[in-house]
This record gives sequence, structure tokens and C-alpha cells, in this order.
Amino acid sequence: MAGAQHRSVTGMDERTLGRIDLILFDADYRDGKAAIEDSWRVAVLASDPRTRAAHERARAEAVEAANQRRDPSAPRVRPSTTLHRAALAMALVAGVVAVALLSTPRTSALALRDVMLPAGALALTSAALLCWLEPRRANGSLWGSRVPAGIHLGFGGLWLLAAAAVFIFRWGEVGITAALPALAGLALFVLAGLVALALGGFALRADRAGHQSGAVRLTGDLIDPSDSSEVLRALDQWWAKTGPEAMQRSAARVLAVRLEVLARLRAGRLITPDEQQRAGYASDPEQWAERRR
Repeated sequence: MAGAQHRSVTGMDERTLGRIDLILFDADYRDGKAAIEDSWRVAVLASDPRTRAAHERARAEAVEAANQRRDPSAPRVRPSTTLHRAALAMALVAGVVAVALLSTPRTSALALRDVMLPAGALALTSAALLCWLEPRRANGSLWGSRVPAGIHLGFGGLWLLAAAAVFIFRWGEVGITAALPALAGLALFVLAGLVALALGGFALRADRAGHQSGAVRLTGDLIDPSDSSEVLRALDQWWAKTGPEAMQRSAARVLAVRLEVLARLRAGRLITPDEQQRAGYASDPEQWAERRR
């Protein structure tokens, strides 16, 4: 969104601004009216990260309940937690470090033959973590559309190229005595690359479905889209309780955060200055309910 990283208009802390930008990045509003309507919900979610986590749990529970009625054997709806985002960071770091180890210069005290097996193990670990996280990446709960399928394809291609480069250009450095561990490491690299490329194919189809952003993310995990109204009604009930509680608990903070939201919507040219000013006068929404568009 164009308004992301815009400077604060109220002196808001950076963490809250980051949460606002993260939510708005994947909002995909149809028009300014939809953005203004959603500004109250964004303000509540960005005011307290625990509220955002609770909203995601409520969404997942509502979708899973609808799916279970359709098919008792339906897989669980998988929301993401801090643990999963940390696992994503570990996967990315492991994947990069694996390639970096194979780039050990000939003059280094750490010989290529000594790092090939650990590097292969790191690449395969990274691929395994990406596979484990894929359902959460695909439904947008991991980090929205900021984690595209291209990450899998990029790592897969990089690992295969790194393995090919070592085999073609530097295999003479390995030596006969270290051939078995080096071959094992090379095999792990190739396996990790193939797994990542295959995963990327599945991930591309998930990305094309568009379930990672906008209002459709709320019901994207449904087996039958006709159950969308049921899920939205459950979330309406959640908001009817959570919204007033948030205003009662910390109305001043929610209002301040909403001013930041409106400022970012204006900076992103989704609303006009007049619309921002008129919306800023409101002290409470007409109704607390889940967004529809």
C-alpha cells in the first residue's frame, strides 16, 4: 500500500505503525468507503497484537466448524503464531547459510569437503520447514501476501544451481577420502531443491486462488464457499463483543490508532482529505461487524 511507512501523525510508536502497515498491505479495499468502514476494525486489531491473534483464532474456529459439518474428516484450519513466523525466519536463514557454506573460498581454513554435508542438511531442513509452513502461508495467516510462492521456487533453483556448480567446478577439491560425506551432502542439496520446486508449484496455485489478502481471506479455507455467511455471522458476534470492550478499555488509544489508519489511507490515495477529516470526527462506529468487501 502506498501509505505504508508514512510518518506518524500522532507520534505513535513504531511497533503499532508496523502493525497498521501490515494489516493495510493486504486489505485490498474496493473503494474508499470500504476502507473507512474497516478503519475501526484495523484500529482495534493494531492497538493490541493479542486482539489480532484472537480474531484469527475466531476466524479459524468458525471456518473449521463449518467445514466439519460438511465433512467430519476435513483437515484442520491452521492459523499462525509467533512460533510459525520464527520457523519461517529459521527456514530462510538456513537456506541462505547452506548456499553460503558452499561458497567457501579455496584459501579458507574450512575446506569444501568439510561443509558439504552440513550445508546439505541445512538446505533439507529449510525445505522441510517450508513444507510444514505451506498451509499457513497459503491461507495468508503466516504473513499475508508478503511471503509469495516465489520464495520456494527461488530457493529450489538456488540449491540446485549451487549443487551443480560444486559438482562441475569444484569436485576436485573433495578428494577420495571425503567423497562419501560430500556425495551425501550433494544428494541432500538436490533433494531439497527438488522438494522446494515441487512445493513452489503447489504454492503458485494457492497464490492464484487469492486467499491471502482482502475480505476473501476470511473464508478462503472453506470447503464450500456457500458457508461464507455462516462464518461472517460468527465473526459479527465476535466483533459485537470485542469492539465495545476495546473502546471501554482503551478508547483513547483506539481513536489515536484510527487517526493513523486514516492518515495512511489518505497517503495511499484511497480516501480524500475531506473523507479523512469527516471520518476523524466519529467517536464510535455505527455497528461493530466483520468486513464484507
